Amino acid sequence: MDDKKMYHEVNKNHEKVFPTTWYAVAWSKELEKSPIKRTLLGKDLVLYRNLAGKVSAVHAYCPHRGADLSLGTCRDGQLVCPYHAWRFDTDGRCIEIPAHPNRPIPAFAHTFTYPVTERAGLLWVYPKANDKCNADAIPELQIFPELEDPQYIAAPYGAIWRAHLTRVIESVIDVAHVPIVHRLTIGKKLKEEIQITFEADGDHIHVKNGNGLLHYQFPQNWILTIPKQTRNKIYNYVTFTPIDENMTAIFGLAGRNFGKSVLGMNTIFSRYSAKVLEEDRIIVESQHPRPIPEALRMEAHVPADGPQVRFRQRWYDFLTGDEQKIRLNDRIRSDS
Repeated sequence: MDDKKMYHEVNKNHEKVFPTTWYAVAWSKELEKSPIKRTLLGKDLVLYRNLAGKVSAVHAYCPHRGADLSLGTCRDGQLVCPYHAWRFDTDGRCIEIPAHPNRPIPAFAHTFTYPVTERAGLLWVYPKANDKCNADAIPELQIFPELEDPQYIAAPYGAIWRAHLTRVIESVIDVAHVPIVHRLTIGKKLKEEIQITFEADGDHIHVKNGNGLLHYQFPQNWILTIPKQTRNKIYNYVTFTPIDENMTAIFGLAGRNFGKSVLGMNTIFSRYSAKVLEEDRIIVESQHPRPIPEALRMEAHVPADGPQVRFRQRWYDFLTGDEQKIRLNDRIRSDS
């Protein structure tokens, strides 16, 4: 059986299949006293904080009449529905139905939550309901050490692209496009003719780009560092979150260990990084087919595409292997 036929047999809806891992869904600073709503892998969820500031992620719609819980309020660290004021604790259990204060609360009144954590100024959700998870089996969120190194200050930036996750990821490990797409920004001094030097090992791809080192960690994290910098150090980090098969959220941090108290420096770093991202967006949103093709031979490749080819091989291994997967057309509590 050739690779294209095998691919079709295993993944007839491959554009709707994604890795089960931690995804960033919002900036920490976005979540204060009021709940907020986000979409992850086609599923809507609501984030809110309890009295201690700890974050919870709950299914977005009330089990009573389906009202959007992000329109509700937080009261005593619990989430209150905007429609009939049903109240839910941080485990998703309904603890109060004002219309019937003296009646036992039925099991169908409870909703469900997702694992959530807060690191590097971001809120991360593991896209599998807590009642379907074995807590011991949930992997630890892997963070590049630079993101939590106190010597750095980081300027946030981000975007939402109308593009499949796989096309977005390929754009940041593709070095050959930099002097062309980014000729007015980061690529203005680069030559179009290049020799690609990279290493790929399991979940990691390292690409040398001049003095920079690109490190992609499957499936959703990427960082650019300048290893030879000894005094003024910078990094650029992005993480990718599939909203659905057609849209991807990008969260970025431009880190530096200098100019921490300079007024306006963060704004400069954020705006420049966002400008570079916008240059990529126009191209990536134009690509067809929307996800990467079903087999390597379905698009032309040259030596400069080496990192992307290795990414595709890793993605195909994921699709055809036994790693945990999220399928967008799964029922909401059948994510395994």
